[in-house]
Amino acid sequence: MRNQLEKFEKSVCRLSCGEGKDIDRGTAFLISTNQVVTATHNISNYLDEGMPILLEFLNLSSLEPITRTAVPVVPKPTDAITFLYFDEPLESKDIHLCFSNYEINHGDFFQTYGYPTVKWDVGQWTNNKVSRFMGDHVYNLYDWNIDLDHNSNIKDFSGLSGAPLFINGYLVGVVLAESMENHEAISLGAISCSKFSCLLSDLGLEMKEIDEHLIFEPEDKDYVDYTFIEKLESAKIFETSMCQKEFYNAEILQSMVESKGVKSEVQAFYTLKENVHSVWHTKYIGYKDTEDGSELLSKVYERIEDLDSKILESDKRITLYAKKGMLHQLAEECRVGWVKNYQQRLSDYRLVKGDGLNE
Repeated sequence: MRNQLEKFEKSVCRLSCGEGKDIDRGTAFLISTNQVVTATHNISNYLDEGMPILLEFLNLSSLEPITRTAVPVVPKPTDAITFLYFDEPLESKDIHLCFSNYEINHGDFFQTYGYPTVKWDVGQWTNNKVSRFMGDHVYNLYDWNIDLDHNSNIKDFSGLSGAPLFINGYLVGVVLAESMENHEAISLGAISCSKFSCLLSDLGLEMKEIDEHLIFEPEDKDYVDYTFIEKLESAKIFETSMCQKEFYNAEILQSMVESKGVKSEVQAFYTLKENVHSVWHTKYIGYKDTEDGSELLSKVYERIEDLDSKILESDKRITLYAKKGMLHQLAEECRVGWVKNYQQRLSDYRLVKGDGLNE
């Protein structure tokens, strides 16, 4: 997951427009190698007086910021967001972001990264939950249709406008910091990409279609010291790459469900997990092998596949990968194993493993 966060940070830049005390500051982010998106009010000095727009990418080089001068693709002061273009494309590849058609829900956990003026030199991650989503209904002058809670100690969000809004790793909109009090932006909102999908189409920019049965791939994650891997290896199961992928998908799913905080969905997740535990237990009580667990793992997998659309039927977003991954979550919690005496077997394995490291 860290690689994904680093990509997000690299794609985001700080924006300055104007001179002296009247300078506008905000955030923008890459949608191609030479285009960014930002909030329109960040470039009011350009629209009013033709002042230059400067973009500074702080996370692309450890030496110094990479700068570009940009102009609006189609300057429309009435739009909440605007697309900016610069002549010299960035050399860094695959760091631009793509909007998605993810269906936003009340209670979704969001993240955003940008440059509020109080964190202008370093940038700032902000996260919490979506407090209200109004769909495509016009909410105010800026078509702000997402209200965002926040737990940041920052009191002034000026400068964060134009930052990307992420939910479950998907780019779903653009942050707009408003509600001024004593010249400070004290609240957060956002505009969802559904409000400007026509603009994306006009510019030839694609919107990612979200597959509700999406399989997540671990990103450089090493599970070698995790208990569920030790359980497998102590039971002579050494081909663990698929198990790691399944575990990762279950972990992602659990994080998504818990972050939303919807009681019924959390309860449904843990009920499903207990049903998976019951499937394992039924096969375990008749298992005799104390050394090799490959047959038990295979039998439990097969039973989960058989029951996938029956007893284990659930939210269609919960893949078979995630259901099998729940087994390895339970193993990580020391509630299941793959040989008859799996707890003792694990202890013995750790002793041998420890002796090998000490040689």
